[in-house]
Amino acid sequence: MRMPKARTALLTAMSAIAFVGASAGTAAADPPCYSGEVCVYYHGGLISKFPPIPAGWCTTISHEFDFVRNMSDRSQVAWSGTNCTNRSQFVPAKGSASVNLFWGIGGS
Repeated sequence: MRMPKARTALLTAMSAIAFVGASAGTAAADPPCYSGEVCVYYHGGLISKFPPIPAGWCTTISHEFDFVRNMSDRSQVAWSGTNCTNRSQFVPAKGSASVNLFWGIGGS
């Protein structure tokens, strides 16, 4: 059985719209990072959000992350080691940073 070209085009367009809509819904499911919070992401998905870590303190995140959004008034430091050691990346107050598979956050 052959379908008319117009009907085939319509079904293809409807499928594409449904797919894009489903993808957008998944991405929009993450809660926003509000003022005063520090949020860590992995491949675009929110891993954790928390108040800023005080200077001299550090906490390990239970999952690796590759992006930090710091919506707080305190600068933060991302650490690559699970015990807040090894490579570090400064994350300014009200700023963000892409990092490469980090595990810890500390206050600066």
